[in-house]
Amino acid sequence: MAFKAVFLLAQLLLVVNLERLLGMANANPIEKLFLILAGLVFAFTRPRVQANLVLMGFIVLVTFVCALLSEFDAFSWNRYLRSLVSLSAFLLFLTALPEDRDRELILLIAALFPIVSVLIGTLYYTLGLSHLWMTDYLGTRRLSGSIGPAFLGGAGLTGAVAASYLALEKRGSYLLLALADTGITMLTASRMPSALALGVTGAMLFIESRSVVFRVLMVLYGTVVVAALFYLMGDQLMTRMSSNALSGRDLIWNELSAYVERFPYFGVGLGHQMDLLSARLSAATHTVAAHNEYLRFTLEVGYVGASILCCAFVAMLVNLLRHPQLTKKWAFLMVCAAFFVYSATDNTFSVAQCFMVVVVAFVGACGRREPASLPFRADDRQSLGITEPDIERPRPI
Repeated sequence: MAFKAVFLLAQLLLVVNLERLLGMANANPIEKLFLILAGLVFAFTRPRVQANLVLMGFIVLVTFVCALLSEFDAFSWNRYLRSLVSLSAFLLFLTALPEDRDRELILLIAALFPIVSVLIGTLYYTLGLSHLWMTDYLGTRRLSGSIGPAFLGGAGLTGAVAASYLALEKRGSYLLLALADTGITMLTASRMPSALALGVTGAMLFIESRSVVFRVLMVLYGTVVVAALFYLMGDQLMTRMSSNALSGRDLIWNELSAYVERFPYFGVGLGHQMDLLSARLSAATHTVAAHNEYLRFTLEVGYVGASILCCAFVAMLVNLLRHPQLTKKWAFLMVCAAFFVYSATDNTFSVAQCFMVVVVAFVGACGRREPASLPFRADDRQSLGITEPDIERPRPI
């Protein structure tokens, strides 16, 4: 009960966006506080994956050692601790096994998050608090919802994965919900999340489902939704998707790479990347983030620390993949692979809407696998008007 209350509050704070609702300058510490509280309750009240708890402690130790050995003059322990809390908030969810009620809660909230964000964004637009749509430098209109196009794109990808897991177990409306989340992701015109939402969820549903009827319905519904999106906004979507522009990421990467050369071994300290981007470039790109987690961790903990952290995080995922409770292994593996691709262009470890896709993949993969002997379920039969024939049983002699 405690986990449910704290997790719901954490997600509520994320979706209402206190910065837009109350005009706060930076609501991130408040949001991360409740996320780490939810992670702590989850980690210490559910069956623990001891190896992952040890690996998480090892990750914390590596960042601490690199901080001690850093030669960066402007290093701040306050900045380090805040970044460590942010990182730990997500890793905690990978150190314990979810109960059935946890699965339902996390998957359902993640699946509904993009739709709720759009509804709240519509309300904010009506009240004059923010814009529902934003226009980028290419002239493309991007759905903003209550949290902005980039964050909504990450939330849409996470929601599509969550709804796909629910669709594999409950069919019907959850397949439509997965398509709705994918549609929202595409309307944000976020290139990487849109490609991953289409590719990963489609592959998940095709590989993990054992019902031919379900696969056919998925293809039909998916074709209709994608066709409708391209009919309404095809020209703008193609302008965004076909553009080779990196939205200033290349400029950010070039500037930060110079600091990597200056502090190659132990970096500048966890969390300090945001302090290094020049004010001129930050104003031009409207961001202080690296938009490349490989570059960010190399900059913050050096080549030594980044290599160790990467190996430790992969080991955590492998431990989960090998666990007997993880039944949908292919789905989990595909989402994790997509996450590593996503990390090359976005802030996946520091943005809750992005990292939650790994949590959702883990929680969803812990569900029961449908029996191989059943071609499709009873609700599939009913939706097609198929009923079981009444067979008269022989009377005993």
